[in-house]
Amino acid sequence: MTVSTRREDDFGPAMDLSSYAPAYGKEIGDILQRISAYVQRMTAGFAIHFYDELTRRSESAAILDHLSAEERTQLQLKQTQHLNRLMSPTLVATDHCEHAQRVGRIHEMVGVGLPALLEAYHLYQRKIHCMLADSGLTLIEQERLGQALQLRLMLDMEAQVSSHYQTEQSTAAFLSAFEKAVRDVGNLPDLLQSAMQQIAGVEGVFAGLFLRPDTHGTLRIEAVGCSAGVQYAESMQNLSIPLIEIRSDTPAGQGPAGFAWRNGNIEVAEFDDFDEHLPPWQEVGLELGFRSNAAVPLQDDSGHPFALLLLYSQWPGFFNAPARQTILRHIQQVLSRAVLSCEQGLVTPAQQRREYRQRLEQGAMRLRYQPIIDLRTGHIQHVEALARLYGADGTAISPAAFLPAFGRSDQLRLFQQGLTQVCRDSRRWRDSGLHVSVSLNLPAEGLSDDAYLDSLLAILQAGETEASQLRLEVLESHEPLDLAKRDSRLAELRRAGFSIVQDDLGSGHSSLLRMDRIAFDEVKIDQGLVRNTLGTPQRALEFIYHLTRLAHGFGVPVTVEGLESHGLLEAAAILGADHGQGYGIARPMPAAEFPAWHERFVYSIDPRHPRTPLGALAGFLLWDQQLAALTRWPDLIEDFVRSSCLVQRYITGQGLEDTPLQALLHSNHACALRGQSSAMYTHTKNELIRTLGQDWLRQRDSSDFS
Repeated sequence: MTVSTRREDDFGPAMDLSSYAPAYGKEIGDILQRISAYVQRMTAGFAIHFYDELTRRSESAAILDHLSAEERTQLQLKQTQHLNRLMSPTLVATDHCEHAQRVGRIHEMVGVGLPALLEAYHLYQRKIHCMLADSGLTLIEQERLGQALQLRLMLDMEAQVSSHYQTEQSTAAFLSAFEKAVRDVGNLPDLLQSAMQQIAGVEGVFAGLFLRPDTHGTLRIEAVGCSAGVQYAESMQNLSIPLIEIRSDTPAGQGPAGFAWRNGNIEVAEFDDFDEHLPPWQEVGLELGFRSNAAVPLQDDSGHPFALLLLYSQWPGFFNAPARQTILRHIQQVLSRAVLSCEQGLVTPAQQRREYRQRLEQGAMRLRYQPIIDLRTGHIQHVEALARLYGADGTAISPAAFLPAFGRSDQLRLFQQGLTQVCRDSRRWRDSGLHVSVSLNLPAEGLSDDAYLDSLLAILQAGETEASQLRLEVLESHEPLDLAKRDSRLAELRRAGFSIVQDDLGSGHSSLLRMDRIAFDEVKIDQGLVRNTLGTPQRALEFIYHLTRLAHGFGVPVTVEGLESHGLLEAAAILGADHGQGYGIARPMPAAEFPAWHERFVYSIDPRHPRTPLGALAGFLLWDQQLAALTRWPDLIEDFVRSSCLVQRYITGQGLEDTPLQALLHSNHACALRGQSSAMYTHTKNELIRTLGQDWLRQRDSSDFS
């Protein structure tokens, strides 16, 4: 495999041709001119005999078997022409060398190895020896011409071998360039684009596709290399040919791609009439010029496939050559690691990726604003700007769908457009007497890419807004690699007056480490933890409680996301969170609707008197933590247990005094007086948690305040 960095007329490293000079020139030319008619007659049947001999070798036979009848005829004709060229009276050494290097490169493309090349020259020598014996030349002329033709054969072979040597050098260069191109790329779209650009620059590779399976096991094309790859992908998208599947029980899963996915091995196949698995894709592939393909499964650390790279060549046997096998294995290892290091997100077909990027470029992004309130007072703390992308038909596209499709430049464009809209909308609110700060997501790349800081400083210099009116929410995914630059950038942003918020606290181990290393102005608890209240209410509330205490230990206020109901709002407020955000307060809304919503919003949460089972459960978990803290002061425990608790206030407020819940609470408190470590206390505690949790799951309050 040779990287296409040379001109089309550059065929390899320069060769010293001085030692071959005796094989050319007037004297040898005159001898060959005298027997030229004889040579033409003798070479006519040479090619048939030549290929009959080569087919006895398994390596050569494997290559020849993939040629059509027409291609075999053409190849025989070229072989005859090559022999005639060797014995041409007017042949010049430089032209001969250039032509032989070109032929050598073609041979290398189709997988002709050095053993097969040496066998071919052996056949040439035998043919030339026979021709000289019957040429009618004198013995002296035969000897002189034989020596000259032997030199010509040696030059021919050296030139072809130099093409193989050039391939080795190019292979090493490609391996290094490919690894460098995909190293440290921070997101999947840019990674795939970089990888495909490298692969498309490899001579002999005609097309490339990167695919991942959807939930149905159908492989979706997410990136394409080369124009032929685009056409092939379009044929799959419009179902001219089947979409490839990974399952073994469907016809679309029986090709090389399906086999590679299931067995974890690189599979190589030829686009000819003899492979029973390729007919669904064969006709279109052959029309585009595909002759061979390789299916490379990308695997995780456990050896399980998660993506597939399909490569196509216009050369039969191309991927069987040892150099290509080396490159395929290298691509498999390097690209697997690189893709796994990225936030992969949903499977997004390449066509959709292009559409999303086009819509962003066309200005089809609009911000929606979701209020964040103080859970103690109900006052509006600030609003978060949330990007929404709209299709040509006006349909809203989910951020979970379009964000994974955006590369580094798209992320920057999204941020800049969002910044412009935030400044415009804030100015309109201020003009109407409504002063509220806005938080805007800052991709992790924003802490290393100077363009983000330049954009922020530009709006300050232009007087579009004040830094105190903007909060920058740093996303959890993809920690910047340059930690020194990250810390320096955070310091610059703070000096400029911006508040820095850590988004998605608790979504990963690194988020906790970042809170330890970076003095954030605020943190937000990942809404994924809040969603756990639907299945395990106790576990979700314990996460909120402990993460809130952790953040408060660093002196940082906490916002809980995903508060979609009255019960969740109560629980978060009771557990000590500072701020809340979610559908239970308001859904994201256009900027024009926010002032009216603000006017009519009423906050009715009273953390001292819960009205939902989830609020009561949060109160009991807090009470249990406080009880444990009093074990060092046993004299205080009795007063604490006999005083009114939040669960009792819930029971009284909801008129549940004559229910099993009241009896269970009395029993639990009685056990608490005898010791929190007793088996009966543990039993009644677990029963209370279970009962309140079940009541919450049965009676979830779906009302909100929007």
